[in-house]
Amino acid sequence: MNINKIARMIDTFYSLATAERLPKDSDDLSTVLKNIESLETFAAKKKYAEKNLKHLSSGSSRIVYLTKDKTVVKVAKNDKGLAQNEAEANPKMKSRYLNKILGKAKDFSWLETNHLEKITTKEFENMTNISFDDFCEAVSYGLKDVSSSSRKKPDNFDKVKKSSIYREIERLGNKFKLMPGDIGRISSWGTKDGNPILIDSGLTKKVYEEFYE
Repeated sequence: MNINKIARMIDTFYSLATAERLPKDSDDLSTVLKNIESLETFAAKKKYAEKNLKHLSSGSSRIVYLTKDKTVVKVAKNDKGLAQNEAEANPKMKSRYLNKILGKAKDFSWLETNHLEKITTKEFENMTNISFDDFCEAVSYGLKDVSSSSRKKPDNFDKVKKSSIYREIERLGNKFKLMPGDIGRISSWGTKDGNPILIDSGLTKKVYEEFYE
């Protein structure tokens, strides 16, 4: 049986066995975040967050909520989520093309960032003068050492590599070992001040090898 599935079963069993009592609901964001961090199980953290924050989306590792302050809180669903929150909160990983980290739990059970409007592939091209497909192919090639890929040089690589967004994402990716897969999804991007912004940078090589291989 997959170790992550076992971990989920243990967490569910522990939650049911201990009947963890939830804190009182609150309209104060700092109180809500403090309460989420204080809870012991992932199930309890999720249940409390669902009652006090607006659910936006959910993946395999984290749930994304919108706050009344128009920020986003990413709550870990499991150990994968904790690892991705920790990776994304790396204080050294900063860039004009990365979403700003506003706060984090000490145990990385939650992470707060700016809420940005999503971007389309057409908007990305209008902002950068390169197509999103060409950009993704170039990033996959530029980060082939991170992903251990044998990808061949794309036809439009020489054009794309001249762009500031490619050079910066390639620098970040190689320095912090970001896997190119998530970078290559338009859903991982938002927009701010007329620029594309990467809003999901938690999937590092270390996280991938530990939880996804």
